[in-house]
Amino acid sequence: KEFYAKAGEATALIQSGKQMPEIFDSPYKGMQAENGGVIGMLEVIESDFARLEADTTAAEATAQKEYDTFMTESKVDKAAKSTDVEHKTAKKQ
Repeated sequence: KEFYAKAGEATALIQSGKQMPEIFDSPYKGMQAENGGVIGMLEVIESDFARLEADTTAAEATAQKEYDTFMTESKVDKAAKSTDVEHKTAKKQ
């Protein structure tokens, strides 16, 4: 932030000489104070990323819980069906 605060006062690229048009009463200072500039944009990006990361983490946790529940139910169902198959096979013999 310090770099961009100083950038508005930089005069390295200001044209000097007697040929300056009359509309330039003072050196151009940029629009550093308006809308936050680059720092404001970076802060918005950072907050968007933090929100996206939180949403993604929550979605992953929900999906993992659903997967674990499904796998547990599937194992129980598979065991029950395997037992049924064994009993039916034993009855035929």
